[in-house]
Amino acid sequence: MVFFVSAVITKMTRKIVEIIQDMGNISFSFEVTPDIREEELDYLKIEPLFFSITWHAQTHKCSNLEIAPLKLANSLINKGKNVLLHISCTNLRRDYVNMLLTALQDKGICNLFIILGENFDPSNTDFKSSQELIKYVRQLTGSYFCIGVAGFPNRDDKLLHLKEKIDSGADFILTQAFFDHSILNNFIKKSKELNIHVPVIPGIFPFETKEELEGFVKLCKVHVTNDFMEILNMKSGIEVMTKFVDDMSKQLQIKHFHLFTLNKIQRIVNFIDKINSLID
Repeated sequence: MVFFVSAVITKMTRKIVEIIQDMGNISFSFEVTPDIREEELDYLKIEPLFFSITWHAQTHKCSNLEIAPLKLANSLINKGKNVLLHISCTNLRRDYVNMLLTALQDKGICNLFIILGENFDPSNTDFKSSQELIKYVRQLTGSYFCIGVAGFPNRDDKLLHLKEKIDSGADFILTQAFFDHSILNNFIKKSKELNIHVPVIPGIFPFETKEELEGFVKLCKVHVTNDFMEILNMKSGIEVMTKFVDDMSKQLQIKHFHLFTLNKIQRIVNFIDKINSLID
């Protein structure tokens, strides 16, 4: 194995699998996009375990290392925050990956979330699948990086592909949003049957209105039952999702939840406050 490790490495931040394992109480992480105002993250009432930063290769084209997601990641690391940096196969070339991995190690960034990417075009990349990129990162850097991959609880047809990503060297699974406890339970059970035993972090979308959920469902192509939609005629989305998280923590013993914030940070802080009030 060839290890591609930078000569100057700052103190490495903690790996995601270590962070979530050490938590005794319910904890949260936040997904944000690079255009968020950093001032909103500097004085949070509730500190997430880590910030997940989206990649947007169709925007920056992997042109250099002075791109928005890396600037935000570097800034948060400098402030002592834990970071999970998304990287997609879209528009990705080996030379760029080589530079990127060196830069991340120099900064002490050790958590990656590897995905195929939006509007993926195999003719514009050196990596035709997530597992190809995972294997390449492992080949160059060994076990330095803690690598997460996407899980799709609503899609049994994607389980074998998930197995390939785990076998390629992924350390944990972060799921797409879902809205039924049984979906996650079934996903975990079927994953174990395929000998997938890495941590599974459930992705949660704390929406407010029925219209907002409908837009998310259309965009992400997730399944929502008619019964769930009917409940929203009587309760707000935040009420429903607060109970949803509370029930999962009690019934499924889930301790860590990943929140898709859409950069609406105050909403997320209020959402966590409501969850904590139920637990207390």
